[in-house]
Amino acid sequence: MEINFIDSPDGRVVQLRNPATGESAEILADLGGALKSLYVSFAGKLENIIAIPQSKQFSMRDNDLYPSALLCPWVNRVRNGNYSFLGKNYQLPINEKALGNAIHGFLARRPFELGKQVCTDGFAKISLIYNYEGDYEAYPFPFVFEWEFSLGQEGILDVSMKCTNSGEGEMPFACGWHPYFQIPGTDLADYHIYFQGKSRFLSDSQMIPMKEELMEMTKGLSFRTQEIDHVFRLNPMDIHLTELVDTKQKRALFVQQSSKLFPFLVVFAPANENCVAIEPMTANTDAFNTLDGLIQLKSGDFFQGNVQIWVGNPLELTR
Repeated sequence: MEINFIDSPDGRVVQLRNPATGESAEILADLGGALKSLYVSFAGKLENIIAIPQSKQFSMRDNDLYPSALLCPWVNRVRNGNYSFLGKNYQLPINEKALGNAIHGFLARRPFELGKQVCTDGFAKISLIYNYEGDYEAYPFPFVFEWEFSLGQEGILDVSMKCTNSGEGEMPFACGWHPYFQIPGTDLADYHIYFQGKSRFLSDSQMIPMKEELMEMTKGLSFRTQEIDHVFRLNPMDIHLTELVDTKQKRALFVQQSSKLFPFLVVFAPANENCVAIEPMTANTDAFNTLDGLIQLKSGDFFQGNVQIWVGNPLELTR
């Protein structure tokens, strides 16, 4: 296994690569640790399963679909950018002007420092670190965030997210990840997705959840018959598996996390794009106000969770 460093128009790229198979992951250290590509072997052919929607219109930095973005220290939206914590009210900058919200936190486009590197015959691993000192308007809570990306010889990418409260008081916290996935050669209508959801949220005109409805999810969801753009509450499991199936070519992509640590999942297919966002989240949209999933970290405490990605044959047991 090997670790390479590449200059690009989007800044420093860290590449984890298996020279024997060509499988690789490319991470944008200067853009919040965004995952730019993940080349894996599908039946002996290398395919990139990370999509960057709107790539022809926008750079990664200016892309309002936030491809592969880290969502931290809040996920999705804070209504009107306003929240209260421990008896004090805060007004965040409105960076989703069309809907009047604060969206996706503020780490997605910040430069991360290179941390520990480990390279063996079995895996290549790198950490990226951001030391937040409390400089963002209306979020005066210092913390240290650390990504860890590890590509194994078997083609599995493990992504670890760790946030430590480095301040003297408590802090409100949530985090999530916003990758878009694709299975090359497949149309959106041929995708079917399976996961252990127990409810979904219907949103109001600001895309804030207003109603939760129970769902029967055993048969999954078809992108041919449904327009999918929802937050889902997952059944609590130590190991939760999301399976995106290419029904035409009988291939599958897997995203695994603990749904006790990441109990919410956004599934979203952007218009006029051939990809699907699968977003593990620790909290619900607007959790800074509703407290649904909000984590309150005490000084010195930390949150840590992992997401794993791989490809293979569809799992008949899920159906």
